[in-house]
Amino acid sequence: MSKPAIDFHDPINLQVMWNRLIFIADQADNVLGKTAFSPIVRENHDYVTVLLDSRGRALAQCTWSIPVFITSLPAAAQKYFLPKFPAERLQEGDVLATNDPEIGTGHLPDVTMITPIFKNGKVVAYAGSIAHLPDIGGAPLHSEASDIFEEGIRFPIVKLMKAGVPNQDVFDIIAASVRLPTEVQGDLESMIAANNVMGRELLKFLDEYGLDEIDGLADAIHSRSEAQTRKAIREWPNGTYSAEVLLDGYDEDVKLKASVVVKDDAIHVDYAGTSDQVLHSINCRTNYRYAHSVYALKCLLDPETPNNEGCIVPITDEAPLGSILNPQPWTAGNSRNLIGHVIPSLIFKALEGVVPEKVMGDSGGAPIWAANCVGQRDDGSQYGSVQNFHGGQGARAEFDGLDTLSFPSNCKVTAIEMFEIAVPALTERKELIADSGGAGKHRGGLGQRVVLRNLGKAPMSIYMASERVRHPCFGVVEGQSGSAGKVSREGKPQFPKGKVVLKTGERLEVETPGGGGWGRAAERSRELIEQDIAEGLITPKAAKAIYGYNGRSAVAAE
Repeated sequence: MSKPAIDFHDPINLQVMWNRLIFIADQADNVLGKTAFSPIVRENHDYVTVLLDSRGRALAQCTWSIPVFITSLPAAAQKYFLPKFPAERLQEGDVLATNDPEIGTGHLPDVTMITPIFKNGKVVAYAGSIAHLPDIGGAPLHSEASDIFEEGIRFPIVKLMKAGVPNQDVFDIIAASVRLPTEVQGDLESMIAANNVMGRELLKFLDEYGLDEIDGLADAIHSRSEAQTRKAIREWPNGTYSAEVLLDGYDEDVKLKASVVVKDDAIHVDYAGTSDQVLHSINCRTNYRYAHSVYALKCLLDPETPNNEGCIVPITDEAPLGSILNPQPWTAGNSRNLIGHVIPSLIFKALEGVVPEKVMGDSGGAPIWAANCVGQRDDGSQYGSVQNFHGGQGARAEFDGLDTLSFPSNCKVTAIEMFEIAVPALTERKELIADSGGAGKHRGGLGQRVVLRNLGKAPMSIYMASERVRHPCFGVVEGQSGSAGKVSREGKPQFPKGKVVLKTGERLEVETPGGGGWGRAAERSRELIEQDIAEGLITPKAAKAIYGYNGRSAVAAE
């Protein structure tokens, strides 16, 4: 006896099935994270798993997601993967992958992988994942390259697996081109396994519900999410809202400018007026830019609606060709996050007059500060590992910013113990920096001070990726800026986007930026000021200078 047809528009059915799809993506997330070889994947969670329908549209994502990846992956599927390898050219067991920045997430270390899921001999969906590999050859991950060819090996969309058989030639080329072949190949195999889990579990799901395909359910989910997003947009007044921000850049300041155009139930973001592309590796490609545009607006419009393809349909963006947000294909971009991570803060600033209660101050974790440590161990073997350092989150209308938080990347940091296993370095100090959060009715989150010492006999090369050293994080709704960041070696200032070489026993000191405040400092409650002083988050001197606080009140003293 056949099962009755499922009503996809029944809210109970839809919610139960939606939760199951998220669970499928989460199972793949667990597989990838628990089997990965490199710390940046295993510990930092610099990866994502996404389930796509047969048209390459995002259907469900793992709970712990990196915003830029979950939008870049379906864009890559629809614009590049499916046109090059349509369903009729695929077999069960095929696995497609590329690290082309133009196709994927904007830089070479990220591999985008898609696996077709077959039922009854037909492609019914795709399992997708993206992971940041620990090495991709070329110059180690940093900002100094002058074109994409210096940044590492680039491979087009290829079949890593053909009908379940490894394409060994491709694996051999990648292994011969990187410093850490065991870790790189291990991570690729973990991605393959994660995608296979998504495929296996989706087929179980389809069988349990008596379904032969997933597109009908996808249409129901997407249409509801799109309708909810458009409804939220209609609550905003039509108009064009603009802002600009200055960043340190590489050789000189970089200006980002955004005009957010709200018209009825759609939004378009125009980045005209943004600085031209630059010679070094901070250029930000289209998919990466768009993903951050979408993420910022999703946060402001409707953060609660399930995230999927329907949420992004009403949002478009553009940037002039040849600008730093739409560079030519040959440009370097391995440190594109130093620009792209600031896009949400820029959009928040543009819309602070429209939804002041929803915007957030600029964050010191936008961008992530990273130290890529490379060298040789005492036994002559090669090591390489990236450690992330997060700055303070921007303040919000109801809360202070969180200290040392990754926003908008959502990446973790490698646990100190695991980092010190991967790299011969001692983390001598890791502490919050008092007074670093921007003042306001609500205070920006604090930055941190970290000191690393080289314990190896050979020099250690540390390639820094940082921002907000000359231009600190701004506040919103009259909130004040946080403190700027610093990079020094043995007490001497270093170029914050350059290579720092530590001899045996030498130290690198990093101070990440504090987040921007929200609202006027004069409106901060006395209770919060006193709590900050008691916890050592601000000093009495700063409390007096910034907030006019002269000591505990007589009532409080009693």
